[in-house]
Parts: sequence; C-alpha cells; structure tokens
Amino acid sequence: MKGLVRAACLALALCLGLRAPASGGDFPADISGRADLLMYLIGSPARDYDEVMNRVNAKLDKDLNASLTVNWIGWGDFGAKYPQALASGEPVDLIYVSSWGNYYGEAAKGAFLPLEELLPIYAPKTFEEITPDFMRQATTGGHLYGAPSAFSQIGMMGYIVRGDLMKKYGMDGISGIDDYGAFLERVMNEDPDIAPGDFMSGWDALDRYYAGSLNLLLIDLPFYIDLGAAKPAVINFYDLPGVAAHFLKMKDWHDKGYWPQTVLSEKEENRFRDGKAASRLHNQDSWTSVWLAHPEYEAQFYFAMPFAFRTAAMQDGMAVPVAAKHPERALTLLELLRQDESYYDLMTYGIEGKHWELNGKGELVALDTDGFTPEAYCSWGFKEPKFFKVPAGMPPNLAEVNAALEAMSSENPYALFFPDYEPIKSERAAVFNVWQQYGLPLAFGLVEVESGLATVREKLAEAGVEAMRDELQRQLEAFISRGGQ
Repeated sequence: MKGLVRAACLALALCLGLRAPASGGDFPADISGRADLLMYLIGSPARDYDEVMNRVNAKLDKDLNASLTVNWIGWGDFGAKYPQALASGEPVDLIYVSSWGNYYGEAAKGAFLPLEELLPIYAPKTFEEITPDFMRQATTGGHLYGAPSAFSQIGMMGYIVRGDLMKKYGMDGISGIDDYGAFLERVMNEDPDIAPGDFMSGWDALDRYYAGSLNLLLIDLPFYIDLGAAKPAVINFYDLPGVAAHFLKMKDWHDKGYWPQTVLSEKEENRFRDGKAASRLHNQDSWTSVWLAHPEYEAQFYFAMPFAFRTAAMQDGMAVPVAAKHPERALTLLELLRQDESYYDLMTYGIEGKHWELNGKGELVALDTDGFTPEAYCSWGFKEPKFFKVPAGMPPNLAEVNAALEAMSSENPYALFFPDYEPIKSERAAVFNVWQQYGLPLAFGLVEVESGLATVREKLAEAGVEAMRDELQRQLEAFISRGGQ
C-alpha cells in the first residue's frame, strides 16, 4: 500500500511539471517550491568551508531550487549532542550516521525515516550501488534507515605519533600501551611546549585500546566479546581481572600530566595536525591526512589491535531524520553528492585551483591544507570510490602498512550481530549515562581508582547492567545458532 501511495504521489508530481537538475541528473523531485536544506556532520569545518558552501549553494540554487546549511557536532560534544539533535525535533534533512555512532540504536528508537521506498525514486543510482551484503547489514527492524557509503577498507585504530620526535628520542616503534606511554613521557620531559597527546573527551580514552589488546571486540559500551573464546560470551569491561591495574596506569598518566585536568571538556579537535600535540589516537585515514598536511612531522601509524576487519556497511552513511522537512529533496541532494563529480569534489576536496589540483600523473596535489584539507570534513557518509583522487605525497610506507593490514585481516564473525535494544532500552540509556558520568573520569585518572571503580560498578548495577548483559548474551547465542546471520 505504501508503495502504491508513493507511486501515485510521484505520478501526480510529474504531471505538475517537475524539472530535472541542470547538472544532467534525472531526479523526480518536485522543485517548484524553495527548499532550505539542513545537514548535520561530525567534526569541525575548514577555514574556507563557507566559501566552498557558497559554490555548492550556487549550484543547488540552479539545479534543485534549494540551499544547504551544514551544522557541525564536534567530536568533544558527539556523545551528548548527536542524540540530542535527533531527539529535539529540529527539522534536519540529512545526517551522518555510523555503526560506531549508534546507527542501529537510533534507528530502533525511530530516529530515521525508512528509505527502502524513497531511495529507488529519489536517489536511484545510489540505491543501485548498495550491494546485497551491504543492504543486509544496513537493514534493521525490517527497514533500511541509512544509505551506506560505497567505500570500505580494512579498519584499524592505532597510535599516530610524530616520527620526527621518535627519531629524536631514539625510539624505533610502538607496540602497545606501555610503549605509547614511554613516548608521552619523552615528550613531557624533552618537548614541554608540545602537548603529549591530542586527547579529547571519551573518544580518546584508552579503555578500548586496553580491551583490544586482550582480543576483545566492542559491541556496545561497556560490553565486549572475546574473539578467541571457544564459547563467546558478552563481557562487562569493568569486570575484567586486570581492569584495576589499567585504571591505575591511567591515573599515573594523568598525574604526570599526559593530558589536562579539563580533558573531558576539551573541544579543540586539530591540535595534532596544527603542531600543538605530538600524537593522537585514531585510524589510518587520520594518519595520511596529517602526513599530507605536514609531511615534516613524518607521522607514523602503529596498530593498536591484534585483529583487523574490513569495515562494515554502516561504518559510514547518511540518513534522513524523521523530522526532516524536505526528505525527497534531501535524497536528491544525496544523489548529487554521490553521482555528480562536481558536487563531490567541492564537498570532499574543496575548490579546484585554490585547495587542490591534479599533477601530470593524475594525482591530487593539496594547495592549501589550512584552508581545506582533502577528505577531512565528514564527507565519509557519501564517500564514492569512483571519484577518489589519489593524493600525491602520501606516506612512503603506506603500501607497507596496507599490506600488513591485509595480511592480518580476517572475517568479522560478528559483523552482522545487531542487537535489538527494545527489550533493554531503559537499561541501555541508564548504563550509557553511568559511563559518561562515572566511567569517563575513571578512564582518564581523574578520580581515585579503588573508590572510582567501586562507584562505577555500583552505579552500573543500579542501572540494570546485568539485565542488559543477559539480554545481549541471549541474542548473541541466538545469532550464533543461526550461523551468524
């Protein structure tokens, strides 16, 4: 019935005189009325982002009778402000979504519009690009709530450090948390004008790195699965035998000044790139971005996990919130971003001739990374391999790093394990609040370990952590019994 209604509406709109975008796309969106679209992205904009958006909006005015405003949610505010933006009722038309950003949980709460009927009409080429595997992964509760990007890679989180300082200190590499701590200490002692690390809020706590070193895969804070266990079980991070020793180490690091007392309210996102910090914790894309912006740092990337998987479908994607004012036009915009190279280039690389150009080999040369760094401003949700421009001057050991990742990669046995949180939505919200209020101060050594860990465990118990763990365990066992489907 819904399909018939949409088809009838589409036929009526066509009779009323739709026009296709001037850029050559054949998109059946009614553009007779003006649409001022609002999109939310993660991070912070470039210095010249407004200038880039002026170019984008000049094209949108001609093609879609529309304008686009981009609002940003900073990494330091992400945990709180992202769900607030979805729950507020603000008429957001497009928003970046990801599995690590709770795509499945927000979809279960009804935050997004189903797209399985809208995408084929308003973004048909984008819909056709979704592989059956990605379609299965992105579908939850019987609906497709997000359009996954067409890109995937072998993902790895790691330690990104200034290689020039590593040479200065006579350090050969970093093989784990203790080596990383030794690097931070050398920075503190020998280069006190530089912050040891670009630490910011919950994203840069080392809890996940400690868990990863134990071969534990995060499924939902604070729960992990032991990848090596014969009988997989859902594990509460705060019950791990060595967790107190880990927190004591973090307390020691805090007391030595490896991060500021105000770390939980830190909002500045580019201190490593800007030369104000000597390291950061992130993935290989952030490593290559820093190398391109400042090759003189000789940035190095060291793996933090003993396992590597190809990124899942909803590692990056875009969704239409239920409060969207112009959902059809928003999806037409998404089609332009993913199928029209001129739009993609502007939003991903900036202005040709000012921010980038192609050399004789067809490689992208960044001309002004302070004005606009290529691929650095949350264009990941509409990432399109067919428009990729390989940057010139990439790290000389990039092929070596990629080969190492390929060699260690394996199939993620839990790639399709997407828990149904409806039975435990209250407990989940309460557990998350405990993590934010009590877990993060403990993770950064801001409280005494013995009392802080006891408080976290007590508050988690009150929040229903055992009921949540039991339900996740039940669903995990059912998932395994279905053969991982």
